[in-house]
Amino acid sequence: MRDFERSGFINSQPKQGYNAPMRAISLATIVLFAIVPSTFATSGLKADADAILAKASKTTDIRAAGSAPFLLLAKVRLEQEDKSVEGLYAVAWAGSDRFRNVIRFPNFTEIEVVTSDTRYRQRSTEAMPILIWELQRLMNSFVRFQLDPQDKITSIKTRRTAGLDLTCVQVQGPVENTKLCLNSVTNELQTIDKGMSLYSLESFREHYEFSDYRLFASKKFPRQLSFRGWKQRTIEVRIEKLIQADAFPTDEFTPPQGAERSHFCEKPENTGELMPSTGNAIPVGLRDVEVEMYFQVSPLGGVRFAEVIQSSAPLKNKEILNWFVGTHFPIKKCAGTPIAYETVVSLMSGH
Repeated sequence: MRDFERSGFINSQPKQGYNAPMRAISLATIVLFAIVPSTFATSGLKADADAILAKASKTTDIRAAGSAPFLLLAKVRLEQEDKSVEGLYAVAWAGSDRFRNVIRFPNFTEIEVVTSDTRYRQRSTEAMPILIWELQRLMNSFVRFQLDPQDKITSIKTRRTAGLDLTCVQVQGPVENTKLCLNSVTNELQTIDKGMSLYSLESFREHYEFSDYRLFASKKFPRQLSFRGWKQRTIEVRIEKLIQADAFPTDEFTPPQGAERSHFCEKPENTGELMPSTGNAIPVGLRDVEVEMYFQVSPLGGVRFAEVIQSSAPLKNKEILNWFVGTHFPIKKCAGTPIAYETVVSLMSGH
């Protein structure tokens, strides 16, 4: 694993054939019962969905407690409009509280080491490039999709597509809708669709696909993952190596020199909600503007750093940024200790 790091995004390059590496985060999938009725009754949908996700973790989460230590190496190609870049994604995992993640692209590098309840992170830039963010969303969505208390399960249905019997779970959240479709026979996750519309699936902006499942230890794991959406962004991931590790080098989990240190836990507790300084009042000039913004949030929920990634009205980006000055974000805690985090907010102002 350490050797991979000696070989780093977001340099503009002409499109070329797929041949790229990237970093990995834990991967689990969502599994559904092999035999289900075509439509579940309205009552109990949340419980049914919870059961589906619990069964998924048991079947496919290679990072579940008691799983075998492993090394994972993946190649990734990131592409936006007419530019593409290739990089590396790698993981050395000895347990949920002892692992090392590496992302390396030409103009972006991140090394993350977790030991016990502490995270050490070294990054080549202050902000995370949006395609790297989408890459993490791709992996995290596949890994541990969990229902929020505010989520509403609108349907669990079966359908036949391209010769496959699929079971699809549709979730309506406070801001984002999600639709997950699984192979009803093999229990393998096939697709995830995400979007901001609260009322229909027509405005979904992000599409994830998972394929080429193979056995790893007692689990199943996809070797091909992809993403597309948001202004012609695409991500192609190919798992090149996934092997059990009997032992690791003595320095495998040594933090990189000068790394930023913070508290770590797999499932931080969330309190509070997103509260712009202007409340729900949107400036007239910003109505019906589609915005995507990156934030670094302090342990107390304040904004440390903010950046407009893209908007449908770029001449208003400064006004958009000012609108978020003083915004208070939910507080995340690990064992009662507030932690810093980063997030991307996608919204259609006025909706």
